[in-house]
Parts: sequence; structure tokens; C-alpha cells
Amino acid sequence: MIIKAVLFDFGNTLVSTRLNWAKILPQGLAGLTEALREQVAELDFNRLGRDFLFFKKTARQLTARTQIEIPALDTLQKAFELQGLHSLPEEILQIGLDGFFATEESAYPIIFGIPETLAKLKEMGIKLALVSNATCGQLIRRALAKRNLQGYFNHVAVSADLGPAKPDPAIFWGAMNAMEVEANSCVVVGDNLDTDIAGARRAGIRPVLSDFFGDAPKILADDPQPDVIVRRPDDLIRLFKTWQNEPAD
Repeated sequence: MIIKAVLFDFGNTLVSTRLNWAKILPQGLAGLTEALREQVAELDFNRLGRDFLFFKKTARQLTARTQIEIPALDTLQKAFELQGLHSLPEEILQIGLDGFFATEESAYPIIFGIPETLAKLKEMGIKLALVSNATCGQLIRRALAKRNLQGYFNHVAVSADLGPAKPDPAIFWGAMNAMEVEANSCVVVGDNLDTDIAGARRAGIRPVLSDFFGDAPKILADDPQPDVIVRRPDDLIRLFKTWQNEPAD
């Protein structure tokens, strides 16, 4: 197999999203309020935060069923509408979201060995893409930039910006088209069976399950099946070199 591109997931593959959400969410709501207080007068910010979290939760559930992402911009607008504020400018909504996501954005630890692995893959001449289900593209791009990871990627695809969400194969196909590679020369690396592995299968791409915390659930016969499970990022280097040396069918 000639590997021309690897499509990585974001959470728990490049960075850990196993955060103290009981602490981060209240800080996020405080950041939302602080960011918007000078932008929108006479608003019940406590209610806005509660409504935003409610709509965000229901949007996540709907996305899981439809595989169409509902951006956080839309859910925040719906929260405003409950207080009679309709069609707020997108730049104001984004200011609020930037405040809400700031704590989360700063908290993601890089998974040990990821920068070195990405650098080695680039040395091998392999193109890299990030394919992420997320409600805010700017959050993902800033998180990459803050960790000096953005330079490794030839393409970044975020469901909030595009519409299709994994496991819809369209988000993978779009990334491949942007990098001008074919499915039979690509690999998907991600931690989620239902989105990353199932999506890769549907897109015709070879899937690898990243179990960098060593606690992935047992894979049952009816689950989407990865070709390989890797426990450490540098395992990918050895795996891909092995695949590169496989004889052609």
C-alpha cells in the first residue's frame, strides 16, 4: 500500500479532551457573559447560558442522528431568540463563542508523542489532514495553533464549517479532494468506532483505531472494525512503514 495521506481525528487522538468539564463549563459560561456584556445590553446572561447549553446538547443529539453538524453559532442565536433578540450579527455571536470556548481551548493537553509522530510522517512525504466533528471551526484551528500543530496539516476539515459530520463519508472525501489523493492511498486515525472507524469504512479508507489511553472498550462483532489498534502515536510510524512495504495485490 502506498500511503499518500493520513486523516487524523482531533479529540483523544491529537489532544486529550478528557477534561474536568464540571469546572470548565462554568468558566466557559462566565467567559460568554464577559465577552458579550459590552456587546448586548439588558440581557439575562444566566438564562442565556442555560438556554445555550440546552440547545447545544439537543443539537449534539440531532447531529448524531442526521450526521449534519449544527454550529454553535446557530445554537447561541437560538438562545438569544428566547429573549427576543433575533438575527444578531455573526461577529457578535462569534465574540460570545470565543469567550465561551477560551477555557476549553487552552486546556487540551497534547497527547505524548504526537508532535514527533506528525513530524516524522511529514518527513516520509505523507500529507496530513485533520477531520473533526466540532461545533466551532475557529476553536479547533486556534487549539492547533496554540500547540504549534497547525503547520503539520495540509488541510483542516471541521464539520461546523462544512455541514457533513462523521461518519458521513462526505467530510472525508472533501479532505481527500483538497489534498488530491485517492481513498486507496489514505488512512484514517481516530478513537471513535461510530464516527472515525465507521466513517472511514464508508469512505473506502483504511481505518486505524487510536487507543492512546489504553481503555478502549472491547470491539464486538457488530461494531465497525478497525484494521489495527495502536496504543502509542509512534506505533503509527512502524505500522505505516510495514504497510508501505506490503506487496501490491
